[in-house]
Amino acid sequence: MSKNISLVLSGGGARGIAHIGVINVLQENGFHINAVAGTSMGAMVGGVFCSGTLPKFQKWLADADLKEAIKILDYSFSAPGFIKGEKLMKKIQDFLPFKNIEDLQLPYTAIATDILNRKEVVFNKGNISEAIRASISIPSIFTPVIKNDQVLVDGGVMNNIPINRVAKKEKDLVIAVCVNADVPMKKEYQNIMAFKENSEKNEYLEKLKKMRTYIKKYIHSKKDTTKNENKIGQYELIDRSIHMLITEVSKTILTNYPPDILIEIPRSMCSTFDFLKGKKIMEIGRLATMEKLSDKGML
Repeated sequence: MSKNISLVLSGGGARGIAHIGVINVLQENGFHINAVAGTSMGAMVGGVFCSGTLPKFQKWLADADLKEAIKILDYSFSAPGFIKGEKLMKKIQDFLPFKNIEDLQLPYTAIATDILNRKEVVFNKGNISEAIRASISIPSIFTPVIKNDQVLVDGGVMNNIPINRVAKKEKDLVIAVCVNADVPMKKEYQNIMAFKENSEKNEYLEKLKKMRTYIKKYIHSKKDTTKNENKIGQYELIDRSIHMLITEVSKTILTNYPPDILIEIPRSMCSTFDFLKGKKIMEIGRLATMEKLSDKGML
């Protein structure tokens, strides 16, 4: 079986960090990635990879702590989304040495959604930073990108696993990575996520708790005094709704454009914003990839 591949990376918030582990295993085992297409976090990881700076990006995510997270979050109290994303993208610029997609080392495609005109937007040329910023704009979380007569939000709304958009060469295998898969957490995955590293001290966790409380206070403008175990918060409601939408759209894409290899990462691995668990998430990406390649007799 060919080791020349076109790689498709899905969106999934922090779960998308697993894409880094996937790419590392592929390269370590002699696979040649000839093109990348991604949505949301998949677009970000894919763009950095095609820029040639993935090791630097990987180290930043692996070393990220609460202080770093707070530094790159700029809250908005009036825009349609409580994170502006400007500070985040300023940091991401450190890993994007090329301004335009045409200048990247490999063919690259990012997906966004024009919510105003109800259509998918495909970025395969032009400013790479703009493409990534549009692709990661989770509705109501990140403020949308306004461009001409377009209002751009997360590409997952219409195409979270853009197999049909990757610039595939004739003999390439298509490997798609879904980090929102409704598959069970294997025991080894559970052990990885449960492991407490030295950095996870009480003081650290207390600060993280305070940050989450702050976000919850922002999202919940009125205190809910009713007691109902089935009630869920506004953020969880948004997260679950978007996941259901993305899951159904992804099923259609996978049916119409089945990849040669599908690597599935459990959605239950972590929450959408568990970015401080980067090392663990990468390791699960590595394990899932090695298991799939082994099953296919490709290791």
